[in-house]
Amino acid sequence: MTIWQRIRQGVAVLSLDTAVSLLTGVIGARLVFQYLSVADYGQLALYISFYTIGAVFLDLGMTDVFVAEIARARGSHKPDWARFLIGRYSILVMSAATLMLVVFVVIGAQRRDTFIWSAIGAYLWLSALNLTATTLFHSTTRYRRVAGQSITRNCIRLLLRATLPWWWGRQQQLVGVMLVYPMTEAALTLLSAFLARGAWAEFRGLPTAHHTLRDLVPLITDKGVYAALTLPVKRVMAQLPVWLITSMAGAAALGAYAAAEEAYILIFSFFGSLETTLLPLVSEQGQVSLATDANSERTSQLAQDRVRVALRQAQKYTFWLGLGVAIAGIIGGRWLILWIAGESYLVALPLLRLFLLLLPLNAFAQSHRPILHAVGAQKWILLLQVASTILQAVLLPIGIWAAKATGAVWAVLVRSLGALAMGQAVVQHLAPELWIDPRGVVRIEEFDRRLWQALRQRLGFWRQGG
Repeated sequence: MTIWQRIRQGVAVLSLDTAVSLLTGVIGARLVFQYLSVADYGQLALYISFYTIGAVFLDLGMTDVFVAEIARARGSHKPDWARFLIGRYSILVMSAATLMLVVFVVIGAQRRDTFIWSAIGAYLWLSALNLTATTLFHSTTRYRRVAGQSITRNCIRLLLRATLPWWWGRQQQLVGVMLVYPMTEAALTLLSAFLARGAWAEFRGLPTAHHTLRDLVPLITDKGVYAALTLPVKRVMAQLPVWLITSMAGAAALGAYAAAEEAYILIFSFFGSLETTLLPLVSEQGQVSLATDANSERTSQLAQDRVRVALRQAQKYTFWLGLGVAIAGIIGGRWLILWIAGESYLVALPLLRLFLLLLPLNAFAQSHRPILHAVGAQKWILLLQVASTILQAVLLPIGIWAAKATGAVWAVLVRSLGALAMGQAVVQHLAPELWIDPRGVVRIEEFDRRLWQALRQRLGFWRQGG
């Protein structure tokens, strides 16, 4: 399978996963609203927030580092190192999960609410177990298994919510709703174990005794530390608009901003699958070009060219798709707001239309993180995140002072342009062989002509009834 075919497969199955996740999420949320009062729902949100906090400590942002490093090991024909990394990552995550489970049980005992807090701890521990399988699938570019895991999780959760009155009853429904989460993860572990058998086959029996924990020190100090520091910076940047709009413009302005952002995230979620697909592939294929015999420069160049072509075409098609979706969203945004939030939230429509301008920009930024992971430049990922956060912190007060929530969205747009420019400069400097000229989105190349011809032939085949 060519790299372009692997990208298409990854994007297709992960987009399907996103669609199923959205559908089951909306139906599941409506069921939960029927089961719980407003006060109980607030209590559920509080419990889930504790899970979210605990989940941060499972990997401290190291998962992407391990995914890229395992893919690099496979690309450089070092399967023993890849196996060692998978094993140590699993130990790291499960040790942290076990510690968090103990912490939650102790908290529950002190608060005399052991059952609920133990359920949160069990949810975290079982999620960690499934995360190790997901990381194995992702790092070995088995995208269908990643999507299969996620789709199964969402369907099991929806099934348990829909049948809650039968298996739990109508008493203390908050406890029943909370139990859905660990029960879902427990059922999913069976599928994860089954799927992991095939993925693990290529590593089974490989010796790893010559690798020690000392070999992980450079990985953690050179890359892991920066990945761990990037996580809180991203959280701060995400919360900055909330804090500043609340203090400077009030709750009504924040409500409009949050509704528009939620609708944008709903649309953008379908574009995020491409970056997820590229993360291990760029690391793996980049190492293939480096690992090729030095006497065979032509073969090495071909491997590098495959990566460049895939990145260039992905950028081009995502740009035009993003532009088309943005135009459609600007025209049909009113319907989307009415469907998600209702007529009272139409005040968010102008903000949504501004947010949608970010979609074409995403085409140029989506390859930055995979490329920087591939060349081991996690420090620059952190620095770019810090610079982007500082820029947003400067622009937001100005925008909110000038135009309240509308000004906040303009600040986010300008910050995104600045972050894009900085990212392009850094990638061009650190990995010129993988940098893609943004002007290429308007060029028609031989690859585009062949793709268009193939599409025309397939459409003609369908019209003739196969």
